[in-house]
Amino acid sequence: MFTLKDLKTLNNKIRAIVFTLITVLPVLAYLNSLGNTFVYDDYVTITNNHFIREWRYLSAFFSQKYPVISGELTYRPMVTLTYFMEYALWQLRPWGYHLTNIIIHTLNVYLVYCMAYRLFRNRAPALISSVLFSIHPIFSEAVNAVSYREDLLSATFLLVAFILFLKSTTSAGRRNFIICHALSLIAYLFALLSKEMAITLPFLILAYDLIFRKGVPLNIHITIMKLVTRYAGYLAISAFYLYLRFSLFHNPGESIQYPGNNILVNALMMTKVLGYYFKPLFIPAPLNADYVVPLTHSPADAAFLVSVAIIILVIVLSVKLCRLSRIWTFSILWFFITLLPVMNIIPIINIMAERYLYIPGIGFALLIGSIFFRKRVLRESSLSPFPLPLVQLSAHDKVPSGKGRNVTAHVSPPLAGGGFSPFFVKRLLNVPGKILNWRLFRIATITITCLLFTWGTMNRNRIWLNEYTFSTETIRRSPDSFRVYNDLGYYYYHHGFTDAAIQTFRDSIRIRHEQPKAHCNLGAAYSLKGLNHEAIAELKIATHLRNEYPEAHNNLGLLYKKKGMLGEAVSEYIQALKTNPYYAEAHCNLGSAFIDQGRLDEALSELEKAVKIRRNFALAHYNIAVVCYKKGQMDLAYNKLLEAYQLDPQNADVHISLGVLYLNHFHDNTNALKHIREALRINPEHRQAEAMRKAINNLTSAEGRP
Repeated sequence: MFTLKDLKTLNNKIRAIVFTLITVLPVLAYLNSLGNTFVYDDYVTITNNHFIREWRYLSAFFSQKYPVISGELTYRPMVTLTYFMEYALWQLRPWGYHLTNIIIHTLNVYLVYCMAYRLFRNRAPALISSVLFSIHPIFSEAVNAVSYREDLLSATFLLVAFILFLKSTTSAGRRNFIICHALSLIAYLFALLSKEMAITLPFLILAYDLIFRKGVPLNIHITIMKLVTRYAGYLAISAFYLYLRFSLFHNPGESIQYPGNNILVNALMMTKVLGYYFKPLFIPAPLNADYVVPLTHSPADAAFLVSVAIIILVIVLSVKLCRLSRIWTFSILWFFITLLPVMNIIPIINIMAERYLYIPGIGFALLIGSIFFRKRVLRESSLSPFPLPLVQLSAHDKVPSGKGRNVTAHVSPPLAGGGFSPFFVKRLLNVPGKILNWRLFRIATITITCLLFTWGTMNRNRIWLNEYTFSTETIRRSPDSFRVYNDLGYYYYHHGFTDAAIQTFRDSIRIRHEQPKAHCNLGAAYSLKGLNHEAIAELKIATHLRNEYPEAHNNLGLLYKKKGMLGEAVSEYIQALKTNPYYAEAHCNLGSAFIDQGRLDEALSELEKAVKIRRNFALAHYNIAVVCYKKGQMDLAYNKLLEAYQLDPQNADVHISLGVLYLNHFHDNTNALKHIREALRINPEHRQAEAMRKAINNLTSAEGRP
């Protein structure tokens, strides 16, 4: 016979096993992602984002500077804050950023378990739901891409807000209710500041209330007060966020239209997308990082008709499930409600992506977990999801009878959470054959599914290894993915494969001509090949396609300067700065053009702006040294050169300038020789290489060295 002490010990062991499972499984599934590099949008938000390297730019979170500082199209300061923190910890070491994503995902798995346990009042289906969520390959995109962290972080705060709401509904005392409700509101605000999808929380709460809560008071005043108490805070925060998102901190560059500029075409396409989403939830292979959905102009389109048939089937099955269990009803509603923000009602850039299923997938996981234990769920879903406090009794404790006599209560003490009984083994074996077969089948199905999903997730992680593996696999799955062709070209460009980069950028433009980024990148690649005329033509196309395109104007300025067209170069730099006044490279290049024009004071002003924006900008420090040298301020020039040298010791021009200063101003032949030799070592093909060799020969001859 089990005593209360035995039951408590067993319960603690079960909790430890559950916690270990939901912690270890996601870590094991994503462990091989720690070796992955930065890919795709990570270059914009992290690798090439110099602003996250300086804490002083945190103030931009509360200004119109935010889109420039963050690299984000919309207002997501909580996500950008994590990048600031991580750069302080890891600099640009990718494994640190991937580790953070794994930690956040693991935390989300635990939160899914907590929420499922509160809904199911049973550890078994809650565990299955959380395990499915932890290893499902459809969520691998959100975990592997650092720049998609908004989905992870928004889910974290959304789950915390919802769990705190559930807790507030059962809190004993006004003080506990106020604390839980206030914390829920704060978590909701943080969820919104991570990603817009969290705007669905009030609808989830409403769905929960309509499905689970009973006993609505007849008094209209009490009803109104309860509604105000429960919903007013969430509605106020929603309104506040919408004001921030679409008014106060709205990104002027966020101009997105419906596919084909037609709302009917959009409706047809999003119907197809909704149909597509159901398949990878059940069969997560093959997966794709960039789905290309063809324009649909007619309801007679075959893919549209197939999607409509799938949606009708899902609706019919959902209605049948909803009639059987309130938990199933809530799980299904969770999926569809949280999917609404990415159904292109308000136009978004990518109309279909696997990461969009991260939060809706929680509802899917809840549904599957509850279906596997449907008898318990059906039995318990008719009750309130929060059990009344139970007094635990030993097997022979005395309880008072209705007639004042003491009787022996032969009961099995309730175990918190149900699901795992101390007599589990006995119950498993001492059951009819059909039930035993069903249990064995259920265990086998869960085990095989977990193994397959873990294997699929680990394989998917390898695709995100680097830009090349990611791009080539995505193009194989989506040959018409112009975005990924452009991304692969970027990889080739930065690894010295200029011809391959040019061809890849051309492929991207062939698929979709009206994309300024590919034309801008093709112009940069042409420039590396010395094809300046072709480069200028491509950059002009880019500026024509996107009027406010600072990178294209800056690159045009560089090409004009190279051709000696300083006036045109200055005009392009100024145009770039009109669009983005925080563009440090454009300030530096404009200062360099002013130096060539002899406008030294204007040059110094622009270069100081560049240094103010980015303190560790080595080239700007070097150009300030050039201005000081031309003004005869040798000591200032020397100090600036030393700063440039500390920031970029592999810059040959810095070493040449230091060598000249040591030789002509300080008359220090030893240091002059050292820096000139270093410059020649760094860049033996430098335009002044011959002059450097002569200087080295003269210095060694003067000192009598071999």
